[in-house]
Amino acid sequence: MEQPQPNDGPGNGETHDFNLRPKSRTGPLHRDSARFHVFLVDTGWNAPVSKVLHEHVHLFHRYHPQDPLYILTREQSIALLKHAPDHIGLDPMVIMYDMYRPAHMTKKLANYHGFRLNLGVFKNPQQAASKLQEFLKFVAKNREAECLSDEVARELHREGMSNVVKLLREASEASLEIL
Repeated sequence: MEQPQPNDGPGNGETHDFNLRPKSRTGPLHRDSARFHVFLVDTGWNAPVSKVLHEHVHLFHRYHPQDPLYILTREQSIALLKHAPDHIGLDPMVIMYDMYRPAHMTKKLANYHGFRLNLGVFKNPQQAASKLQEFLKFVAKNREAECLSDEVARELHREGMSNVVKLLREASEASLEIL
């Protein structure tokens, strides 16, 4: 598989070697510090959502110019998913690798870490666009967090609780309409 190419803008064709193993930090994280390697994986399964992602891909660079952005070709995406078959059909997806391990994590325990947004689970392009916006906001708000996995877990818990409240509210509204 070819090396993915970072996109600092349209037409950049340079190939760079990169190491995704997390490093130890020597100082505090800053808003303008590079923190993530961002990968866009898209085999084209979900064309309407792919269109939304590709129309808004420039926003990753606009909001996070310090983080390298890699847009994988269809062939690169397929080759990647051959190694992770459980993720076939979940693309397009945005994968964020954290460049730094939390201070409490030892080198022995350090492995690739980060998080992923599976946009392929959405059939409606507007829902995918909304999740993409939430994702960009989450990264912007938490890029200085010591342990990003803690923030992801906290966000998933918060989102889960708000979804329960939303479902209860919608169920109540629906039952009122039925009456």
